[in-house]
Amino acid sequence: IFWLLMFGHLLADFTFQTNFINRWKRSSLWGMAVHCATHPLCYAVLAWPYLKEPWISFGPVSLSGWVCILVVLVAHFMEDQWRVFTIFRYQTPDNTLYFVWDQIIHYAVIFTVIPVGLRDPNVVLLPELWPVLGCLFVLVTHACTVLVYFIEKDLYGRLFPDPQEKYVTMAERLVLALIFLVPGHAWPLLALGWLSIMYCVRSRRYLDLSWLSFYLGGVVAVLCGLAARFVYYA
Repeated sequence: IFWLLMFGHLLADFTFQTNFINRWKRSSLWGMAVHCATHPLCYAVLAWPYLKEPWISFGPVSLSGWVCILVVLVAHFMEDQWRVFTIFRYQTPDNTLYFVWDQIIHYAVIFTVIPVGLRDPNVVLLPELWPVLGCLFVLVTHACTVLVYFIEKDLYGRLFPDPQEKYVTMAERLVLALIFLVPGHAWPLLALGWLSIMYCVRSRRYLDLSWLSFYLGGVVAVLCGLAARFVYYA
């Protein structure tokens, strides 16, 4: 359930949060409501078989999966609305640290509603592969794009990348991460070869892609690729 909720959060907060939704939620409560509503929808679809089961208990009171999802929804709305409020009311810089802190809060809330049994040391950490691989997929594509944007905005005042740059860099990182799943022993050479192609694209200015995007994106792709290989072949 923990990995299903994590996957659902990453999908709703990155993959399904388009530029339009991001602008809308910062200017209207309706936009914020639409964004936040995608979270319980993702959770419900992914964790459907477990929603009627009790997840956490407080003495004689047990909270089912449905109730826990509502708790996460309310907490997410409050955190995101507070972030927007402080940015516009107090001119709080919407920078990399604020972005990371915001994500930490969301993950902490999710962790509080996972079933108590999952905290048992005898429970298997990775009972299913696909939610974990799904998390790595979002991290290497959309989440990394947002992280690179915030860092470049803080350092260079750069705007969000245009669609061409955004999807080209996402595809580059995804291909690099997927290479780590190639069976056998050829994957390190394939990874080096693909990194060389990525380097050539930037060196020869075929596309106006930043070096920070190359290095940071490459590190994220390699880490996610190694994690995916460990999970897949463990």
